[in-house]
Amino acid sequence: MDCLSIVIVNYKTWDNLSLCLDSILKQSEIKIKVIVVDNNSRDNQISFFRKKYNWVHWVENSKNYGFAKACNIGASLISSKWFLFLNPDTILESNSISSLIKYCNTHSDHRIIGIKQYDQKQNHTNSFGIFLNFWTLSGIIRFLIRIKKGSYRSMHLKEIANPDWISGSFVLIRKKDFEILNGWDENYWMYYEDMDLCKRAKKFNLKVSLLNNWSCTHFHGGSSRKNNEIKIITKSEVIVSSHIFLEKHSKKSIKFLNHLLLITLQFIELLISGLFSKSKRKILLKSINFWVKGIFKNIWESERN
Repeated sequence: MDCLSIVIVNYKTWDNLSLCLDSILKQSEIKIKVIVVDNNSRDNQISFFRKKYNWVHWVENSKNYGFAKACNIGASLISSKWFLFLNPDTILESNSISSLIKYCNTHSDHRIIGIKQYDQKQNHTNSFGIFLNFWTLSGIIRFLIRIKKGSYRSMHLKEIANPDWISGSFVLIRKKDFEILNGWDENYWMYYEDMDLCKRAKKFNLKVSLLNNWSCTHFHGGSSRKNNEIKIITKSEVIVSSHIFLEKHSKKSIKFLNHLLLITLQFIELLISGLFSKSKRKILLKSINFWVKGIFKNIWESERN
């Protein structure tokens, strides 16, 4: 029987996590170990969940380390051949994982593996994309490139698609490949760590695959939209992480130009949306502080790390 270890990073998403864990219990013909890494939720829920799901290995972090580091903490406790990094706001289809693992065991060319994802209304969530670079900074150019590489619809219609990157909400990977990549990059507190993982995988010729014959439900934003304060923090981190990615993966000759172009686009978007949203204005102020450090001190990093 195949063995799989599932790492779930949780932050105050208890209702969704309960549904996720219940869906894992509905998997058969496979031995599963589940590790839930709680990023310091501090809401007195974990003791109840420890008792209710006593078959889960629980890890309580002393602070919110973000997604990447929490994933690495969970992965450090695993010895099985297969890892699955799974968001707490996902629901697996019954008895789906064993057939997915069996397929991947006999098709070893698939190395970083995702599956089709639907929201609660059964709409595609487009859990994949193209890399951020000079040509994809603009939404309009991104759209044109997506037409050339394959639209969202065409990607969904294929049994197997090979996008640039897949969402970190469901990432199946072999232990040996995870070690080759040296795990998730902890410089990302939240967002873009999945794009970064896939970017590094491509440098090692590890194929990124979307296997559309399997699917799950993903509710999205379970922890990042709990309240307005958290939403401001997480949306600010989207901006921060985009520049961390550019700093790491841009060619040296155009790295600074990439930052300036992206800042311009982000500034205009936040300035316009800030006319109608107090939250957007706060995100803009936080972003300006980050941009100033980046431009004048060449510091492109999250203050949360």
